[in-house]
Amino acid sequence: MKVLFDHQSFTGLPYGGVSRYFFELMRSFAKRSDIDFELSLRLSNNEYLNQASFSNHIRYPRLAHMHNAHRAASVLNRLYSKQRIRSGKFDIFHPTYYHRYFLDSIGSKPFVLTFFDATSERFGDQYPELGEGIYETKKQLLRRADCVICISEFSKQDLLRYFPVDPDKVKVVLLGTTMDEYVAPSKREASPLAAPYLLYVGKRGLYKNFNGFFRAIQPVLHQHPDLHIICAGGGAFTPNEQALFHAARLSERVHFRPLTDEGLVTLYQHARAFVFPSLNEGFGIPVLEAYSAGCPVVLSDRSSLPEVGADAAIYFDPEDDDSMAHAIERIVTDDALFANLRQKGTERLRDFSCDKTAQQTLEVYQSLR
Repeated sequence: MKVLFDHQSFTGLPYGGVSRYFFELMRSFAKRSDIDFELSLRLSNNEYLNQASFSNHIRYPRLAHMHNAHRAASVLNRLYSKQRIRSGKFDIFHPTYYHRYFLDSIGSKPFVLTFFDATSERFGDQYPELGEGIYETKKQLLRRADCVICISEFSKQDLLRYFPVDPDKVKVVLLGTTMDEYVAPSKREASPLAAPYLLYVGKRGLYKNFNGFFRAIQPVLHQHPDLHIICAGGGAFTPNEQALFHAARLSERVHFRPLTDEGLVTLYQHARAFVFPSLNEGFGIPVLEAYSAGCPVVLSDRSSLPEVGADAAIYFDPEDDDSMAHAIERIVTDDALFANLRQKGTERLRDFSCDKTAQQTLEVYQSLR
């Protein structure tokens, strides 16, 4: 069996949850003899693919700051993907995002679509910039897809809530993480900060709810003057964010760090807790990353996060400042809770793996032959 993956999630941004998902899927498949695959990609600066033997793309890091360079790369990658689709030299097609460019070229070949979340459907009115105009595209792709993979039971329920999809063609395949590969017990890097800190990971805008988190945490920070916040990834702080920190008299205690796998492990390992205040997540890979590094997690009680975290986390209402502050105060002050959550996180991680994700995805492909 041969599967063709396309370029979509690997064009443009060097990092991202969707491209990480497909990279880990292909990396697991590359270790197996019962499946062959191809990635139709010509131009990419995706960091996950940097050392991947299964991709022959060309990098263009010197042009990465130019919007037109990404646009040109996207056009060329799309043309190449269409060429590979039209060749018909595959059994299953698995696009890596929601674009219908291939529908007039795929013919009767089966294709599998992964549905990540319904964030744009849930919050489109509140945040119009979220996937504007993508609903009809998703609907068309879902109608044509032979099988739809959802990354959590929550994302499946959202799919069925917002789209007219036959439940019988929907399969839930949970995700995993390989963050543990970067965790070497014998080589623990020094703490990135000579003070206790809470860790926030990823984008901070819109439904990610960073501003709500910062507002709620201010009384805790003022009560514990040695406590800091580190934000990993998501881009450098904006002028508005800097003004927010300044107005709260906390500018010296909120720090930004760029995102790399090795650096992120160190940040997780030394954090008092990883805090995830998001209003909506299809799965929540950072939860598993934190578990891998022995970091306690404090989570929003919304969307898929309770499904992933189970009893290995403490939860708060992300729209209630008191609820969030109380949960964080608990992990800051209670050493027994800190130790208990670390142990439970390690145990919970055993339920997830990238190889398990790959095996269940392969079974989806095989069901369509």
